[in-house]
Amino acid sequence: MPLEEPQGQLDQFFRLSQDMFCCLDAAGIVLNVNPMFETLLGYSAAELVGRPCGKVIDPRDYKVIETALAQLLQGEIIKAFDVRALTAARQLLWLEVTASLGDKVIYVIARDITRRKAIEKQLLRNQRLLEMAGESALIGGWYVDVVNNVPVWSDELCQIHGMPPGFKPSVEEAFAFYAPGSREQLMRDFQACSDTGISFDGEYEVITRQGRHLWVRAIGRAVRDEHGEIFQIQGSTQDISHRKATEQKLQLLERSVESSTNGVIIVDALSDDLPMVYVNAAFERITGYSRQAVLGRNCRFLQGEDTAPESRRQLRKGINAQREVHVVIRNYRCDGTPFWNDLYISPVRDEAGVVTHFIGVQNDITSQREYQAQLRHNASHDALTGLPNRLLLNQRLAQGCLLAKRYHRYLAVLFVDLDDFKPINDTLGHEVGDFLLIEVAKRLEEELRPWDTVARFGGDEFVVLLPDLAHEQDVLQVVERLLARVSSPYWYRTSELRISASIGIATDDGTMSEPRQLIQQADLAMYKAKRRGRNTYQWYTDELNRKVTERVSLRHALQQAIEQDQFELHYQPQVCQRGRVAGVEALLRWYHPERGNIPPVQFISLAEDTGQIMPISEWVLATACRDAVALNAAGHGPITMAVNVSPMQFQRPGFLASIEKALQESGLAPELLELELTEGVLMDSAEHTIQALHALRRMGVHIALDDFGTGFSSLSYLKRLPINKLKVDRSFVREVVNDRRDAAIVDGVVTMADKLGLEVLIEGIETAEQFNYFKGVQRAHFQGYYFARPMPLAAFYAFLQSPLTATVTIESPTS
Repeated sequence: MPLEEPQGQLDQFFRLSQDMFCCLDAAGIVLNVNPMFETLLGYSAAELVGRPCGKVIDPRDYKVIETALAQLLQGEIIKAFDVRALTAARQLLWLEVTASLGDKVIYVIARDITRRKAIEKQLLRNQRLLEMAGESALIGGWYVDVVNNVPVWSDELCQIHGMPPGFKPSVEEAFAFYAPGSREQLMRDFQACSDTGISFDGEYEVITRQGRHLWVRAIGRAVRDEHGEIFQIQGSTQDISHRKATEQKLQLLERSVESSTNGVIIVDALSDDLPMVYVNAAFERITGYSRQAVLGRNCRFLQGEDTAPESRRQLRKGINAQREVHVVIRNYRCDGTPFWNDLYISPVRDEAGVVTHFIGVQNDITSQREYQAQLRHNASHDALTGLPNRLLLNQRLAQGCLLAKRYHRYLAVLFVDLDDFKPINDTLGHEVGDFLLIEVAKRLEEELRPWDTVARFGGDEFVVLLPDLAHEQDVLQVVERLLARVSSPYWYRTSELRISASIGIATDDGTMSEPRQLIQQADLAMYKAKRRGRNTYQWYTDELNRKVTERVSLRHALQQAIEQDQFELHYQPQVCQRGRVAGVEALLRWYHPERGNIPPVQFISLAEDTGQIMPISEWVLATACRDAVALNAAGHGPITMAVNVSPMQFQRPGFLASIEKALQESGLAPELLELELTEGVLMDSAEHTIQALHALRRMGVHIALDDFGTGFSSLSYLKRLPINKLKVDRSFVREVVNDRRDAAIVDGVVTMADKLGLEVLIEGIETAEQFNYFKGVQRAHFQGYYFARPMPLAAFYAFLQSPLTATVTIESPTS
């Protein structure tokens, strides 16, 4: 401040100035301050005058003040400088100080520049941040002078394009760095910005000088002069290759998630109640809910009353523990229908390991569960009727036996078999048969208690379990209801069908060690019911078991006899009126090594039931034919060999071929073979039978009708049958001498045979009276113990050597 100005003006300026004024001596002691000095620093003049100026200076700037004072005292002129001052309240202010030396007084003017300093500091910080951002984010600055069409690149932009710092390209060189598609777009954007000032912000593909492909984001703005004319285009370019690659990966991931057949859910783990923030299209398809309807909600709304509490608990436990969890849970769709959700949930952690989200992957396995349930059901249930099968039956049978033992109750097993179901199934078709089985199953179930069981055992067989019976006889009420219900009419396509059932009953009071034996016992009782006329029931008894056991044992022994050749043939002579042996009947005998002689009546019917009769019959036929050849070769005249034919053997397709084979292999003349068939064989499939008989007659084989009159003979068929002989059954001969009715029957048969031109063989002759009664019958032959017992072949040879007499010793028959 010039010292020559008037003192009054100086005083007024000193008091009114908005700047801070003070005077210091050479030692830096404050001599005077103006009011603004007091106001800004908060000190009164009295507190400052006479004190060193350092009282208001930040100790960090003492050195600056000392240097300035020294320079002033040496007569130097100093420039304005900045120092930090401290107010009375200890607040920091920045002051711009201008000092000059007067007449032994230093005049100081100070201006508060605290705000300016803050701005400068912020600008410096921003500039540094921008430099750091440009370096770290690879953001380069550029501008193009529109007038001269010269681009200027920053070093960062040069680096992005693979060029050294300071590279100065032409416009054409700058555009050449971009891939063809991006180059055309960038040129259009730049031209529009140059012409009309339209800013652009786009993503473009760059090919660096080294041939590396990368993506950049370029932003351009037009700069206008004071006349509004565009004179420059300024902008920035950032390398976004990493972001672009990440976006492509995210897009691929999003497309994959959206196209996934599994539902995907993302929930916010940092928000209360874990709201959903994302669901994919599969979630919408599976649940029926739209995204708009579910975002922001907790996914528990998919649960319902039937959702298992254990599954819910497992979910909550896994989420609370922030670990992976897998459950199969019953959820509900938008329309209320349930579905089985195979759900996987995993936590998603950030860089610090904090769980920020949970991702859930759901799979609708309803069809799979239903299929598995169907497989489990099919494994334990019958496919046609839906009833339990044998597997489930055995389980419930074991449970029923355990219940009977524990509570001292009865368990009843009913074996139900439909009567004559096979003919219905064979004639009317399997569709009708299946209909009957389904209807019978329904009727059986309807007559039982909820805890009873009816199972399909196989074919037309059913097994009923009646557990928890107080008394053994309680089962009869159920059985009678079942028989009546099964036998009531069935209607199939307006046609009435009827069928009945036979039921076997077995019971247990908890003492049976093997429950499945009950089914076997009931099965045995059922067969007894069949033999008793059907449409009835029978109880299992120990006697029945004994008979069946014997039957099983006998069947086994019979098979051994077939394999070990334990059979032999005995022969009984057939005598003509003149006393000559005209024929012989082959009779099967079985002598068991341990059981001894087993009569045919005990094993022939069993062999027919089991099919073992076939190898036996073939052996009998072949042996009898060979023995007949030997007998006829002994020179006792022609002797006919009579062989009984089993009904099963006769009905087999290869029967005729087996006869031809036996004759051919043995060499027996066909007219010396006589096949004895019963009425039952001839009356079954009569047309087929007649054709087979005619074929036998064409071979020359003789045919005898055995046991005539004991069955249901049809005289209309008899006249058509090409037979040679009728055999009068012994049941009529036994009392023929004393019973007029037997005599009338025998006389009638003999007369009818004579009229038909048939021979007659009267069997069962055991007394001289019986033989004398029939002596006058023409063309008759006789057989019985009166003449001889059945005997082995060797004994028969001896028998043929002795002449027959009328006084044959009669013995009581034993076989």
